[in-house]
Amino acid sequence: MSIGVILADDHAIVRQGLAALLQAEPDIVLLGLAADGAAAWSMIATHQPDIAILDLSMPQATGIEITRRVEAAALDTRCLLLTMHDDPAAALEAQAAGAAGYILKDNSFEDLVLAVRSIAAGGTFVTPSIRAKLRALQRNGQGSIALSSREREVIRLVALGHSSKEIARVLDISPRTVDTYRNRLMHKLRLHSVADVVRYAVQGGMLG
Repeated sequence: MSIGVILADDHAIVRQGLAALLQAEPDIVLLGLAADGAAAWSMIATHQPDIAILDLSMPQATGIEITRRVEAAALDTRCLLLTMHDDPAAALEAQAAGAAGYILKDNSFEDLVLAVRSIAAGGTFVTPSIRAKLRALQRNGQGSIALSSREREVIRLVALGHSSKEIARVLDISPRTVDTYRNRLMHKLRLHSVADVVRYAVQGGMLG
């Protein structure tokens, strides 16, 4: 039985390269390519593929946002998130949104095909290096906590030693909003000092 797939990535060389490789697989039918989140969602709604391979970071809608739309629409399409970022917090957010898989762009193409086939068969797939980092977070009691992209960025900037004013400038929000984020995150993650934040960011691969 063939597996219908759409592929969305805003980098043309990645999109075209993966498309050529996927089309060579006898059991995979490539139904369409998208360069941004809006086009990806349109293709999913039109073709209702078995698998949607979605870049985590795309203009107009991220892979996680599209995954949430797929879940909200109760479509049978299963989403596989593709990313450059070795960040377990992003993987947790993807899983919370309903993603069936999470794979890094520096994995082999064979890993991607294995992920597609595993997910199409009803399973899940998480890149081994991410699984290891998730286990490290779980050992510290943090594995079940999903952070938004904005929360992860606040944590990263705090860990790098930026002040609230500097973070506010980078994120284009007010220093008071930064302080609210910081206090809420410290409580949510059970962190008590900047050193704890740095440790959390290092364990979560946020500073790499």
